[in-house]
Amino acid sequence: TVAYVVAATLAELGLYLVLAILRGPALGIMIEQGLFRLIIFIPFAYLVSKLMNGQREERRALALSNARLAHYATTLEQLAVSRERNRMARELHDTLAHTLSAVAVQLEAVDVLWDTDPAKARETLTLSKDLTRNGLTEARRALKALRASPLEDLGLVLAVRDLAQMNAERAGLQLNLQTADTLGELHPTVQQTIYRIAEEAMNNVVRHANATVLAVLLGYDGGQLKLLVMDNGEGFDLSKATQNGHYGLVGMQERAALCGGQLNVQSQAGQGTRVEFSVEMIKSA
Repeated sequence: TVAYVVAATLAELGLYLVLAILRGPALGIMIEQGLFRLIIFIPFAYLVSKLMNGQREERRALALSNARLAHYATTLEQLAVSRERNRMARELHDTLAHTLSAVAVQLEAVDVLWDTDPAKARETLTLSKDLTRNGLTEARRALKALRASPLEDLGLVLAVRDLAQMNAERAGLQLNLQTADTLGELHPTVQQTIYRIAEEAMNNVVRHANATVLAVLLGYDGGQLKLLVMDNGEGFDLSKATQNGHYGLVGMQERAALCGGQLNVQSQAGQGTRVEFSVEMIKSA
């Protein structure tokens, strides 16, 4: 830009010189005017050029930051999906595989007892049928959890209520459930995050807490949307669980960070566990 202004001004000075030679003694005035413009335009052109270069560098840096942020978000989402798949694989192993193994052992016992102790064989067969039914119920529950349809079919509030009631019934827990009637329009990522954190936290209560009471709260508190899952169970050492990746804590933290929320987990031996997720309110008016 500066070079362009200088070249244009020099060309103008050259034109003035030619006109002065052709038309007479106005050469000095024309040259003074040209030099004055040159003195005025060069700093202005320099400032404009510097400003344009600065804006160009800012746009380049912004584009690079956006690309890095998008890559980071994609990596976190892929990691969360991978952890979710691993968790479900473990749950299917603990339910379906364990049930099939136990049924196989009991059927072998029936085969041995069939001729020598028919009454005992029939009793074992009855136990096998009960175990099969329980295993089938657990397998259906686990497969249902793999689907994202609860949110699509019910919406977040009803999906969380259904999840809480199902887990309380599954483990024979007293349920204290409080949810808002409606949460307004929420981004799908926020809805999915809340549902999956609730699912992981309640699953931990059922499988590890040895609790008698499950409390679930979902709604707005001031300017934040909050999910709270509590139990009165055994609790655990939070520092060791985080280091070892137990109880899905890392996955829940990653999900919370992905949508700009915060996860707070409190637990002590013999004092139960409290899992709280919060995110700034983005409810539509």
